[in-house]
Formats: sequence, C-alpha cells, structure tokens
Amino acid sequence: MREDPRHLLDSTDALAEQDPSDMLGLVEGSARQWREAADTVDSFSPPSHWRAVRRVILAGMGGSAIAGDIAAIYFSRRWPVSLSVIRDYALPAWADKETLFIACSYSGNTEETLSAWHEAGERQLERAAITTGGTLGTEAEEAGVPLLRLPTGYPPRAALPSCLVVLFKLLSGVGAEGEMAPGADATLREMEAAAAVLDELRGEYGRQVEVIENPAKELALWLGTAWPVIYAPHYPLGPVAMRWRGQIGENGKRVASGHALPEMNHNEIVGWEMQGEIYPATRVILMEDSGQGDRLSVRIDITAELLEKAGAAVRRLSTRGEELLVRMLSLIALGDYTSVYLATAWKVDPTPVKKIDYLKSKLAEAAK
Repeated sequence: MREDPRHLLDSTDALAEQDPSDMLGLVEGSARQWREAADTVDSFSPPSHWRAVRRVILAGMGGSAIAGDIAAIYFSRRWPVSLSVIRDYALPAWADKETLFIACSYSGNTEETLSAWHEAGERQLERAAITTGGTLGTEAEEAGVPLLRLPTGYPPRAALPSCLVVLFKLLSGVGAEGEMAPGADATLREMEAAAAVLDELRGEYGRQVEVIENPAKELALWLGTAWPVIYAPHYPLGPVAMRWRGQIGENGKRVASGHALPEMNHNEIVGWEMQGEIYPATRVILMEDSGQGDRLSVRIDITAELLEKAGAAVRRLSTRGEELLVRMLSLIALGDYTSVYLATAWKVDPTPVKKIDYLKSKLAEAAK
C-alpha cells in the first residue's frame, strides 16, 4: 500500500529523505540568495555608451532564460527599449549595432547560447555575459566585455533570484536619461520588497508548515496524479505560468501544459468540449493578477465558468502585493514550492534531470 502523501509532506524527516540534494532548501533560501546577489552587483557600473542602446536581446535556455522573460514583461509597458528573449542557436536578422546582446548561461557551456554568443561577436554587437564560468565566462573575460558571475553550486533553475538581480543591474545602464526604468528608484524599492515577500512566503509555504495551513502543500495534493493545465494572462503572468510549467517538469517530473489569455479564448477554449472524455484527469490552475483591469477580470470569470461547465476542476490563484515585480514573484514562489512538494509527495527526488543530462551527452557525442 502506497504511503499517504499527506504524511510525507508533513514529516520533515520524510521530506529530507525524498529530497537528498535539498531542492526545498534552495527554494526556502530564495530571499537570502536575492539579497546576496544584490550586494554582489552593487559595485558594477554599466558602460556609459550603453545609453545609445535601443534593443536588447537575451539568449538563454531553461532556467537561465526565464529571468529574461520576467524582465521583458516587467518593462514592456514602462520602458521604450525593446527586450527580446531568444531560445535558439541564431540571432534575428534585425540585431544591429544598436542592440545589446546578453548571453545568460548558468553553466557557461549551453550550446545554443554559445552559438548565439559567437554570432553576436562576429556581427560586432555590444555584448555582456551572465554565468558562473565555463566557456562563456572564459571567452567574455578574453573579449573584455562586461561579465557578471552567478553563485556556483545551484541547479540552474534554482538560481533565478540571482539571475534576475544581475539582469536588472545590467539593464540599469541601457537607454537615454529619463528612459532608465530599470534603474529608477521605484524599481529598486520593488527589488527590496521582493526579498521581503520571499521571506514572508517561506513562513507560509516552508517545510515546517503542515498541509492544513500550507497552500503549497495543499495545492500539490490537489493536483495529485492529474495533468496540470496552467492558464494566465499574458501580461503580466505569461512568464509566471511558463516558470510553473518548467518547475513542474524539472522538479515534479511530470508534464504540465498551458496557454496565455486572451489568446486561449480564441482557440484552445473550444478544445474543452472533448477534454472530459479524452483527458478526464485534468486540473486547471487559472492565474490572475491583483492589479489587472476590469475587462480582463470579466474574461477570466467567463473562462472559469466555461471550464467548470466542461467538467474541469479549476483552482484560481491570484498574485499578492502592490508592486508588479512582487506580484509576479509571489506566484512564482508558490509554484516553486508546489513543484517540490509534487515530487516529494510521490517519493520522487526533485533535483536530478536525467533526461536533460542524457540529451546533452548525446549531443556532445554527435558533435565530435
């Protein structure tokens, strides 16, 4: 008989046994990592000629790219500089000398990111690098370009706080005077508030809090063995939903799917007519932002009604806090904790990513 997952989540000894590399500890330490990164980058001064930059490209994959997605959404309605994230080997044709290229690779050896990095060098783009070292770190040092190092010893997906702080610091030097949204005092206050809310959420979602009072543990049990489907408004929660799907995949070792509103309302919503017959064990997480407008609120209400009429179990989750960055991070934190509890409740070690390791080893063999 399988052990009761509720007992596994409420036993600190059982959690430690199922999580030998302490992924949960890394999640619980996110506020500390945030503050340490802020102290590390405090002395960095972006080059003055970055003021002429009108476009920014961040190249990265997986956990190294999600910080770019968060920044792109965060700045999209407050900053006239374009920020694009690419997850591929090559640069877009429009990248030119008014473009700042940022390579973000935790290991420094991500082949897609290195390919784009080399192309940016060949095309003489302004470049910067975010990494712990590896080939990217060595080549950035040799090229004499701005290099900000991440703390070592983390799985890349667990280094998001450091990646975000470092990226915001790099972007603080981009754009003309008066356009410096990333370096504005309001944004700096948001970053301080972000660390505070991560501390607060640890007190609600951490291992010491039992299921009956812990929303993250309870959500993991609610998802159970169902297929998670995550819907969220593209602005500002598209990257948040993407982070949830990535964390459920890497930590929880299961597939999660999803779509963004309002686009989902123009196609995928119709698919629920057959969903109950084809995938009856499906549970929907419907995200919403506490700062969203009235029209989006009405749209989400109607979407929830349609999903429930189709037989879907729907859980609505909202952001908390005042500042945009804090609101985004509040739901990211819930997803991070939930993904680890999804693994440990079903006796799965959340840290190893064997399929990714296998894929990379085979790619390396094929490149010889």
